[in-house]
Amino acid sequence: MKKLLLTICVILVSIALIAQQSNLNVELLNDGVQKGYSTMSVNTGFTPSNTSAAPSNIWYDDCSDPNNWIFENTSTLNIDWRVEYDVNATPAGGALTPMASATAANGYMFVSSDADGGATDGDGTTIECTFTNAMPIDLSPYPAVQLTFEHNFRWWKDTRIVEVSGDNGVTWNQVDEITNNAGYTYPNQSSDNPHMSVYDISAVAGGRPEVKIRFYYNDNDIWAWYWAVDDIAISELPDDNIQCFDEVMGGWWINYNNVANSLGQDYTFYPLSQVSAQPYAYEAVVKNGGINQQYATLKVDVNNGSWTDASNVLTLQSGEQDTLGTTNLYTPSSTGLYEAKMWVEAQNQNASFTYSDTITKVSQVTDYEYGKDYNSPNGYWRLNRVLPTSGSFEVSSTYYMYADEDLYSIKAHISDWSIPGAVVYGIIYEEDLTPNADPILFDQTDDYTIQAGDLGNWINLPFSSPVDLVAGTQYRIAIGAYQTFTDTVGIDMGGNGEFSSDGLFDKDDWYQNTTAPGPTWYTISDIPMLRMNFDPSSGVSAINNVEQSIFSLYPNPTNGNFTIKLDKQGDYELNIVNVLGQTVLNTSISDMSSTIDISKLDRGVYTTELLKDGQIYSDKIILE
Repeated sequence: MKKLLLTICVILVSIALIAQQSNLNVELLNDGVQKGYSTMSVNTGFTPSNTSAAPSNIWYDDCSDPNNWIFENTSTLNIDWRVEYDVNATPAGGALTPMASATAANGYMFVSSDADGGATDGDGTTIECTFTNAMPIDLSPYPAVQLTFEHNFRWWKDTRIVEVSGDNGVTWNQVDEITNNAGYTYPNQSSDNPHMSVYDISAVAGGRPEVKIRFYYNDNDIWAWYWAVDDIAISELPDDNIQCFDEVMGGWWINYNNVANSLGQDYTFYPLSQVSAQPYAYEAVVKNGGINQQYATLKVDVNNGSWTDASNVLTLQSGEQDTLGTTNLYTPSSTGLYEAKMWVEAQNQNASFTYSDTITKVSQVTDYEYGKDYNSPNGYWRLNRVLPTSGSFEVSSTYYMYADEDLYSIKAHISDWSIPGAVVYGIIYEEDLTPNADPILFDQTDDYTIQAGDLGNWINLPFSSPVDLVAGTQYRIAIGAYQTFTDTVGIDMGGNGEFSSDGLFDKDDWYQNTTAPGPTWYTISDIPMLRMNFDPSSGVSAINNVEQSIFSLYPNPTNGNFTIKLDKQGDYELNIVNVLGQTVLNTSISDMSSTIDISKLDRGVYTTELLKDGQIYSDKIILE
């Protein structure tokens, strides 16, 4: 019934050792990510009953006074936990800065590996430190207790652990390993700002007279990020508390089982042809965060009552969680915006009701566009790199076809820092579901040269002819670029990919910088702003002045000299253009065969242009 449901969902991240692995088992961090960016809006649509109200804190510390804590540092560097009073000290920027905990202005706990710098990776100077409450906490009158705190972090191979001791620090119990050098339990590399963590610590601290809490950080001798922690509290577990989270509308948790090879992804731009074949499947994870047994029901309201539904009743004991989905699926009858409010209603054994927060999931039913992003840039991935070596990439996103369609083009949102003249292309693969198999190349667009007006905007990458997509098949669309001598172009990200399959193809093994394993597929935790476009009009080339080539180039790649062979004789102006759009060679040719010398140019990819009678004919030449 369930795809994956654990109290802590551990995402293991390991280095791929096989070239071009299609299981995409290495997860990378995008270059300009700004987290704390949510695909959901939260509003208090319901008021909890009195019995579900959170009790007062038994113990609380706002992290403003270092004298309340014991700091231990077992590393060689002079970098430790400290009370930080500057809310802008968190180094990730974007949505993670300033620190947004309730009392950040009067101080919060902070440790930063980022302050160490990357030159010290692997040199034996690990940052390893803890902070622990100085005075033990007496919880002997309270058998059922929870630990809460607000925090903010960005992960890069660093370890974050929360521990509790019920015997004044003699023995320690690990409550959560939030991250480690391989991965993280949080859905993304960066947290919300702040993220509220809640742990039932009754088994290790309830009824104990000398309780201590310890926060452990280790950068594992890597130039990692940081951890900011604030407003640490212990309170009694509420009698009644129901929680709803990880809400989906594509059937990620349950309904994916009913469609062969489907992942159950959330589609925010959903063509009418697809949603008619596979309606919205509203599901969520539900947890009993209180003491009393709860009878929980997931409820959904689309567009303020135009469609409502509920799940079957689920019985949850204290601390238990499970998945719930509405009894029926929702099939829109027309294009338009659909907003689904989702919440959980629970009843205890005394017929007292409790409600979760209300979450809103939004999707646009379209005529032609098929997308998973939230139409708002949130970070980016570079499509080429220059340091420490040059490398080029394809950023991709997987789509499932519920109905046959013709794909005319790929839409992509270009990062605003990109350089006009950069060359990109669109490509589509068919997913090979065989374990450890690579995606199968299906078709590729012509190259597209980035224009000034494309920066921060959508571009269209048309195929030369429609691509037939077959129902029941997974496809992977991508945008790629070529090796250059500067970072020239990027693709924007448009959401966190908790319920989405997305990837990056490292064509030149840039990330591992070795000759083996060679080109490698990776997963990424962001949703690229890449969409399928089924609009027939989008298949017409957007570059009206570029026609089918009338010449050929050889050898290609070249070490310096290459030959241009014309299909028909004529007088042509010849331009050699670099990836920045600069003309680096200009001459004229008229012979059927001409030798061109570009040996004095830097290695890289160039565009060869022939101009005649207002027409431009072009092809790429690679200088090695």
